[in-house]
Amino acid sequence: MNNYRKIIDTFKLSKDESLLIDFGCIDSGKYSDKNYSNRKNLILELYSNYSTEDKPLIKWLLKEELKGFEFDIPVYTADLCAFMLYKYMQLVDIYYLYDAKFGAGSDNEAYIDVELIFGRNREETKAFLRNEKTQIELNKEILETIEWYESNPNAKFKSREEYITYFETVKADNIKSDLEGY
Repeated sequence: MNNYRKIIDTFKLSKDESLLIDFGCIDSGKYSDKNYSNRKNLILELYSNYSTEDKPLIKWLLKEELKGFEFDIPVYTADLCAFMLYKYMQLVDIYYLYDAKFGAGSDNEAYIDVELIFGRNREETKAFLRNEKTQIELNKEILETIEWYESNPNAKFKSREEYITYFETVKADNIKSDLEGY
């Protein structure tokens, strides 16, 4: 078992964030993220075998990835984290997915697929956002965003099942290939 898998498995049991000290987004002083390479390798190892029990780690990694947009780190690792969360999402995870697409600069906005903010089902997600009594302004913003995308008569959106298949059989391979240079 490699060290990354050991960290993943230990964190899954303990939720001890001190295990992740070498993976947080930290300014190296040279307009770069000191821990990007370590975090990238951890994300790739996690993507090779993850489950719903890994959601706390996925959310932590996604937050760190979004901090890294200041350093122009590749968006690919944020996309992997967002997808892993999406695959096992609960409705409340819509806030993380929205932040992944719209909370970290134009690269994320352009690269991360809109299907993530539709949640498991667009109608279910919209109903949740209309009825959720916390984060009311953000709920309104997400609803408006979903409805704006839906208003495009030429748009073709993938269903949840189609999107998962597409990501796992096409996009993830492209991401892993693109990350080989980093």
